[in-house]
Amino acid sequence: MPIGIHIKQRPVSNAYVTTQQNYKNIMITNKLNWQQGNAKLPNRIIHFSLASGHSCPAAKECLSKADPITGKITDGPDTIYRCFAATMEARHSAVRRNRNINFNILRKCTSKQMFTKLHASLQPLHDKYIKNHDQRPIIRSHIGGDFFNKSYFLAWMRLANEFKPTQFYAYTKRIDLWLQNLDQIPSNFELNASRGGRFDHLIDEHNLKSAEVVYSYEEAERKKLELDHDDSHAYLPGKSFGQLIHGTQPAGSDASKALRNLSKNHGYTGYSAAKSV
Repeated sequence: MPIGIHIKQRPVSNAYVTTQQNYKNIMITNKLNWQQGNAKLPNRIIHFSLASGHSCPAAKECLSKADPITGKITDGPDTIYRCFAATMEARHSAVRRNRNINFNILRKCTSKQMFTKLHASLQPLHDKYIKNHDQRPIIRSHIGGDFFNKSYFLAWMRLANEFKPTQFYAYTKRIDLWLQNLDQIPSNFELNASRGGRFDHLIDEHNLKSAEVVYSYEEAERKKLELDHDDSHAYLPGKSFGQLIHGTQPAGSDASKALRNLSKNHGYTGYSAAKSV
């Protein structure tokens, strides 16, 4: 569905390519990495990630990137709050490695090849969960990363369609791809427009369900946004919602001050305890 929206793909930087070449001894693999659950999400949620920032051409207000080797984090020119996923990559070398492996494998593939690799790597995890829990898992595309091009977006839509009725969902700033491919989005894929990107103007224009980072309970109340703490607002159909700021933020920033106030006034320290099934 063409709507006259175009985005210039940010080229993979020479620095990124160079670091990947230096990293080649441990990065050469054809295996995609999936994870299950985390400090916020129950184990029922199986999720897949890419290198944050490096694979997010529509990111703006949360654009942050961790160097693939050193983990040093760099914020974008318009960053007002730091990407939580990027901070995890900066802090944990295994997380950073796995997400860079995923990105390196898929960014070189055709859409069909992407689908084939995603399907083959997800199938055993998906089926094992059903066998062990007598219910279907929920699949999230991207704790870190986003739909970096149309081919990748369509690979995910085909993947969800093949695994029906298993529920899929994603947060995305690629509102352009969403709107241009409405006829390709299966009924079991719940998309959530992630505010703070280069296509925010399209969210209200097309009345899309969205997720917005807020700095306080009061801000959420003022904007009439229910706060989500376990992604249930994201994977189930419903209204737009808010998420409290979390993760390490730049010193002296409004985001950092907001975190301190949340801790002082409400005892909020983000997400730290893993959730069960």
